[in-house]
Amino acid sequence: MFNIMLDPVPESWEGFPIETDFRIGIQICQIIEDRELSVAERYLKISELFFPGICPDTSEQEEAIKWFLTGWNHDRNRKSRDTARVLDYDIDQWRIYSAFRNQYGIDLNTTDLHYWQFMGLLTTLDECAFTRVIDIRMRKVKPKMPKEEKEAIAKAKDIYGLEQREEQISDADREKKQEAIRLFEEMRKARS
Repeated sequence: MFNIMLDPVPESWEGFPIETDFRIGIQICQIIEDRELSVAERYLKISELFFPGICPDTSEQEEAIKWFLTGWNHDRNRKSRDTARVLDYDIDQWRIYSAFRNQYGIDLNTTDLHYWQFMGLLTTLDECAFTRVIDIRMRKVKPKMPKEEKEAIAKAKDIYGLEQREEQISDADREKKQEAIRLFEEMRKARS
């Protein structure tokens, strides 16, 4: 079992070098959520980001990506049947950025940080705008709640919910996002 206090963060998987920057992890999560891409297109894009050279066989790539996205977390959470999204790295960018800046003194725009370090810090943030919004998105309306409380939760979920935003993404915004990913890839390749 990996221990952040004792072990160096991994820079390879089964002998294959991997891109471990937190920005790559975020992009992988965004690609996984991108329903405009086929499953094959998602894996191709993720593999291009994640493996900077020789890739393992396709069957092993899925295992490597799952390990990278979850290997940092040792909690024994029960798998929830609720698959509602509660985090969107585009919508929540400023809440995450300011929380890291305020609580850790980390400027996420300029820092180099392994994805596992980023996720460890993200999931242990003190109460802040980001954690309050996540709590709103996760909150369930219970039948025995007073009407006013149900209405307040519904209003907050309407303001901070993610699902309605997905449906409202314009073609122009989608193109801007794709252009940003392309520019990032060019910068990443130039750094190599």
